[in-house]
Amino acid sequence: MPQIEVESALVDATQLKQFCLQLLTEADLDPEEAELVADSLVESNLRGIDSHGVARLPHYLERIRQQSIKARPTMQWEPLGEAVGRVNGDHGLGQLAMVKAADHAVELARGSGAGWVSICNSSHCGALAYYGLRIAREGMIGFVFTHVDPMVTPHGSAEPFCGTNPVCITAPGKNAQSLCLDMATSITPWNTVANAATEGVSIPSGWALDANGEGTTDPNEVAALFPFGGFKGSGLGLLIDVLCALLGGAPIGPDIPKMYGDLSQRRLLGGLVGAIDISRFTDVSGFQDRIAEIIQRWGALKPLAAGEKVLYPGEPEALQREERLQTGIPVGLKLIAQFNALAEQRGLPPLEVATSIAEEITSAVTSSTTESVS
Repeated sequence: MPQIEVESALVDATQLKQFCLQLLTEADLDPEEAELVADSLVESNLRGIDSHGVARLPHYLERIRQQSIKARPTMQWEPLGEAVGRVNGDHGLGQLAMVKAADHAVELARGSGAGWVSICNSSHCGALAYYGLRIAREGMIGFVFTHVDPMVTPHGSAEPFCGTNPVCITAPGKNAQSLCLDMATSITPWNTVANAATEGVSIPSGWALDANGEGTTDPNEVAALFPFGGFKGSGLGLLIDVLCALLGGAPIGPDIPKMYGDLSQRRLLGGLVGAIDISRFTDVSGFQDRIAEIIQRWGALKPLAAGEKVLYPGEPEALQREERLQTGIPVGLKLIAQFNALAEQRGLPPLEVATSIAEEITSAVTSSTTESVS
């Protein structure tokens, strides 16, 4: 996934999760739900998906403050048939609605062989791999889709229509080596651009257009992103919008309230989660053995570049996770400053970093504000 380079400090994953947890608990989330949200954010960072990790937390907290996200939603489960149902997220954090949908999809699949759950009245849910891998751990194939407000141009258009509309598909393997495809249908996630704006760095050319339909490398001027693969990503993004909006009764792309627009306005996001019970088709252990064989044969292919390895879908993130568990998670200096400003406002302990790094943060972010990260 395309990323950006920013000045950062390494933070221990457990320490970072605890810091996020204290902010979420202070915002009046139920302790168990706060734990889930903090875990999902830090897991994204561990896997190298920094666009969907802890950098989104200040935005969530501001929306909770402005009441467009409910700290304690009353989510509702609506069975719609033997293999289908719907979760009403009650305008809470999207992570809570997605986990509920994933768990219900698994439950439905155990009963009927497959389970499909639509989501309505939700909000930003972070990286979809968190939910796809949750389904894979149950020995099932997982499908996860979500949509967002218009950020991506249809192929050949100078204006956006759909969002970055990601898709995640997972298949369980042996020893937690599951296949996991999690990708946006845009050339890069919008939140990578948001992170670039927060840290004051440029984005590569060829990613985005400004409001005049001209290419830009200034993240603050971005009005739309290009789809990946031209018409292929464009078409896939539109069909994901159909799955997420029309089945759940949510608005389609152009009608979805903007994530970074009026923060007092609820998002009304939809989604779709599916699970297939492998045991209805074949022995689960045998299926996992075949996934392991695929992974082995895939990795044994001759690479284009000498000394490299052909990685299976989900392997780059798994390797990144192992490394960051040992070395720490890189967190942008300006984001750390915003975190610590939030903590100070609430009378909470700061996110601790080395003294020399702390001095750099103080000098680098005097102009930062809490909402600039969103």
